Amino acid sequence: MKLKKIIFFLGCLCSGTLLYAQDQERPNILFIAFDDLRPQIGVYGEPEPLTPNIDALANQAVQFNRAYVNYPLCSPSRAAMMTGVRFNNKTWIDGKKFKFQEQIQVQKTWPNQLKSNGYWTATSGKLYHGNVPTSEKESWDIPGKYWKGKYHDGGEKIESKIVEIGGRADQIKTYYEKDSGPASLMYAAVDGPDELLNDGKTARDVISFIKEKRDKSKPFMISCGFARPHMPWVAPKKYFDMYPQDAGKLAYVPENADRDLTKDPYQGRKGSEIWNEGVDDETAQKLIRGYMASTTYADAQMGRVIQALKEEGLYDNTIIVVWGDHGYHLTDHGKWRKNTGYHVVLRCPLIIKLPHSKEGKQVGNIVQNIDIYPTIMELAGVTLPEEIKLHGNSLVPLLTQKNPKWENITFTCAKDSYGVVTDRYRFTITPDGKRYLYDLKKDPHEWENLAKDKKYKQLMAEYEEKMKSVVWNKPAASL
Repeated sequence: MKLKKIIFFLGCLCSGTLLYAQDQERPNILFIAFDDLRPQIGVYGEPEPLTPNIDALANQAVQFNRAYVNYPLCSPSRAAMMTGVRFNNKTWIDGKKFKFQEQIQVQKTWPNQLKSNGYWTATSGKLYHGNVPTSEKESWDIPGKYWKGKYHDGGEKIESKIVEIGGRADQIKTYYEKDSGPASLMYAAVDGPDELLNDGKTARDVISFIKEKRDKSKPFMISCGFARPHMPWVAPKKYFDMYPQDAGKLAYVPENADRDLTKDPYQGRKGSEIWNEGVDDETAQKLIRGYMASTTYADAQMGRVIQALKEEGLYDNTIIVVWGDHGYHLTDHGKWRKNTGYHVVLRCPLIIKLPHSKEGKQVGNIVQNIDIYPTIMELAGVTLPEEIKLHGNSLVPLLTQKNPKWENITFTCAKDSYGVVTDRYRFTITPDGKRYLYDLKKDPHEWENLAKDKKYKQLMAEYEEKMKSVVWNKPAASL
């Protein structure tokens, strides 16, 4: 029987559609989102981070090594992923800011379409940019908790268990005063169990969906949103102890690099114009160690969820998607955080495991967060209504074929700077008209701007022409 299901599933993929005779034959879907997780993961070739559960899943899944977001910030990236529409995070109409609540309503999301097509749906943690919006409540049988107010793991109960803390003194002070300090450049090790912190609670809730609360007469789509490694980097002490005290490698900086960030094309929050926001190299190293400890903690919570699937006999018939909402600066170009146009923040991790898959595969094609919507729809056998128009493409050909036809380009925006990333180059035009071109093969850290070199003039002209046809902020029939 198992062999028949495998043949049936693969046959449907090859035919370009998925049609299931019974609900029991339709695949379940587990969507796992991490906040601020760049591809700082073992299977992505990073030697320091300890991510055994993501690594193990990737060894049985398709790992996308060139996945990108269209805007490297939580709100527009998550809205784009869920609606299939690119967002540029700028003023939209009538001088009003196009906020997440408006972004998420531009058209029906993929959770909505799954529920409308017979899936039992539940979510816990951070999938949206905050709680499930009112407009999205109908998409979920259980619109679970975001842990608002305590999302960043602060407050007296947690603070009383901190055994090690470090980072910028002023931002540690903010953390204590505000019981969270979501933007605090700091780390803290707490002496307590995993479920003292919110990612542990999210894993607990998702496990209860899998084992107890779901409607077992239907296939399920369960979303699990982990807060880590979003700052402040708070995690149980045992995850810090997995790393030596000197763990944490600072980013590459050439000897002649100009460290005056007032000249940088991407200006951020107050303090970001100072190299590494004013922290010395020793403190920066400890902060990166905190980021990795937080990642390992979140990875462990994902492992608990995957184990629950296996215990319930659901692992083999479940599509598992692991996604990070954008990349991150860890002293790259003297910066922390996200929301710049640099390659390091435009990249994101993306891993997709198909039912019954036992062998890993790595894909080097350029893919985008807006490709997730059409991919899930095709894998679930859902035909979309005509009014839904998607900016991305289904990844099923890359999941199932050896060398499918695929255009390796993505269109990006950050702080009103628009550009493209191709298999070799990143090109950007900033609001003041300056152009930046980097050869990602020869200069992966992006320190040599080639835009003034005349031999690249035609290439940049081609990119600019392509950028003219790109649609932002609204569904479009064609791109």
